[in-house]
Amino acid sequence: MSEEQTRHPFSRLLRIAAIVEGTTLLLLVFVGVPLKHGFGIAEVTRFLGPLHGLAFLTYIWAVINELSLRDQPRGWAAKAMLFSFVPGGTFWFFRRSIASAR
Repeated sequence: MSEEQTRHPFSRLLRIAAIVEGTTLLLLVFVGVPLKHGFGIAEVTRFLGPLHGLAFLTYIWAVINELSLRDQPRGWAAKAMLFSFVPGGTFWFFRRSIASAR
């Protein structure tokens, strides 16, 4: 394991993708959906939906990339993908993963 991998257990791409995916999901669920269904303002979900879709696909690609390049266990990758379906799950999962890697 290189010094860079020791300092940062995950690639920069994965960290950024996790933050963007988690943020867009939280915005979509807690801002976009209530505005659409509570106030009839659908424009927010029309913007956030595709943005979150792109962020999600980038995140899944980054997890698969991390799995192949850094030899992460398959169980880790499965958990990383499952937690992406829970609002705030990527933040919690990576905080816990980084703490256990140290």
